[in-house]
Amino acid sequence: MISAFAAVLIAGSAMAADLTAPFEKIGEMQVDLGGDTMMLVVARNTEKGSAYAEQKMIMGSFLTVNVVGRAVTDEGKPGRPMLQMTFQKQGGALNLLSAEVFDDQGFDAPMVMDPDFGEKGPVTVSFENDHLEATVEGAFLRLTGYAKGQPVPAEGAKPVPAAIKVSVDVPPME
Repeated sequence: MISAFAAVLIAGSAMAADLTAPFEKIGEMQVDLGGDTMMLVVARNTEKGSAYAEQKMIMGSFLTVNVVGRAVTDEGKPGRPMLQMTFQKQGGALNLLSAEVFDDQGFDAPMVMDPDFGEKGPVTVSFENDHLEATVEGAFLRLTGYAKGQPVPAEGAKPVPAAIKVSVDVPPME
């Protein structure tokens, strides 16, 4: 029997449609989650001038890069599942701070890999000239209560192994 998440992954891989205006691709993520592989797109909205990738300084001294990869719907729009990854410069190098998979379980029950939940394995990150290349290995853990600020492991949740490759041109800081 196929899990609901595996069905979403398979559907996401099958619907590798192209983005339509006003969206354009600025990067991609290859995600292997529990043995299922999907390709996600990091998009930019050309009409609004916004992107699913940004870099900013926090408290004037911490460079933070946030990237969101999303499946492309049949209509050519960014959809679900989506993977949000946050990198932060610590000790001179950009490192993974957290990663969250938002799928058919909604914003209150994502799969998470951060210092408190999941398991972070080897991470390599290169960020030069506003281009981010990263590989991440580890395991995600399904949570509940996330949107309410009270995350706990979902009942019966087990770590789901993951390998992620990211390549994206991050818009420069304004």
